[in-house]
Amino acid sequence: MNIYYLILFLTPVLIIYSYRAVHLVTEGMSPKLKWSIRILYLFLTTIVYASTTFLAVNREDYEGNEFIRKYTVIGAIVLSVTILSITVFQLISDIVLAFRVVSHNRSSDTNPGEKISRWTFLSKVALGAGGVMLGSFLWGTTKGIYGWRILKNNLSFKNLPKAFDGARIVQISDLHLGSFNEKFGPLEEAVQMINELNPDYIFFTGDLVNEEPTEAEPWIHVFSKLKAKSGKYAILGNHDYRWGKSDPELEAKNRLGVKAILEKMDFTPLLNEHRILEKDGEKIGLVGVENWGFSEDGWFPTYGDYKKSVKGMEEVPFKILLSHDPTHWEYHIKGKEIVDFTLSGHTHGGQMGITIPGLFEFSVARFLYDRYAGLYREGDQHLYINRGMGFLIFPGRVGMPPEITLHQINRS
Repeated sequence: MNIYYLILFLTPVLIIYSYRAVHLVTEGMSPKLKWSIRILYLFLTTIVYASTTFLAVNREDYEGNEFIRKYTVIGAIVLSVTILSITVFQLISDIVLAFRVVSHNRSSDTNPGEKISRWTFLSKVALGAGGVMLGSFLWGTTKGIYGWRILKNNLSFKNLPKAFDGARIVQISDLHLGSFNEKFGPLEEAVQMINELNPDYIFFTGDLVNEEPTEAEPWIHVFSKLKAKSGKYAILGNHDYRWGKSDPELEAKNRLGVKAILEKMDFTPLLNEHRILEKDGEKIGLVGVENWGFSEDGWFPTYGDYKKSVKGMEEVPFKILLSHDPTHWEYHIKGKEIVDFTLSGHTHGGQMGITIPGLFEFSVARFLYDRYAGLYREGDQHLYINRGMGFLIFPGRVGMPPEITLHQINRS
């Protein structure tokens, strides 16, 4: 069965089952209060489910209405995650209860001195978990979406020329400017934060737009303010060729349009090209490939060609590769080409996850990518996957803040 139909039919079941937690928790309240809470819960969950389902089914009738599109996506995801969280804990409670009933131990439902039964307590935990999820998603779609996080990454390389020791590289990725609806303020703040890092280089690793180059035109004045002492370089991501499957003619048109806008933003686009970066008479290579994405159904444009990118390149002791999709590194770079440091994006870190800086991180992207965010190393080769600054489909960031990365490369 299609996953969408599964969600469609399963959600009402979860709403009804999650209501059990509400019923148990409100049991000791006054009749007026408990029935008000119960009815309100059923009313709100049913209304959100019915309205988002109707709008999703009839989405073509509301094409172009940004408010309805956002409500449909946010409402459906927040409702699903909230009731699923309640359901999981309530199910644990019911399984334990069933086990005790089967064990003929019904008399110990409540321990002496306890004011509430353990079943009510677990139901409260279930509602608490649902409340945390609800709050997290509401925050992530309002404040978290602009909660820029600067991550600092110090790396040492034995073959890095001495002149580049301590070079500061700012990486940004996946802006998806069409999603911001020309709300310039937050991204102007991000540009200021980047400039305050005093970078030697700024590398943009793809997905400037969602679908059309025109989405980025109003933003030229914002991103042309980015300052780097030694240069700004960029590559294209899969969305810069259009959304999803397309024909080569349209993809070529988009490619040229996005390239032109990047140049107006004072970036140097690298489309299967390279540049030699020079300082104090020493050199390193910067290679930029067009998008290469692994997809069994051909969903992602695949124009990246590393060998073409380095054709005619002089011998240099150190190479940096800009490649939007990290699967390109997985399939074509790791253990096959001499590349010291690869910078990618594409995954957005899943946009949803649990992050405890420096200690723990889990993301839904883990189910799609073996390497989805942060730094990875295989032998002497390093890959860094930026979590992106923008957003797509789900208009929010929950536990996975938008990222600006400062890489400082050092000579070991």
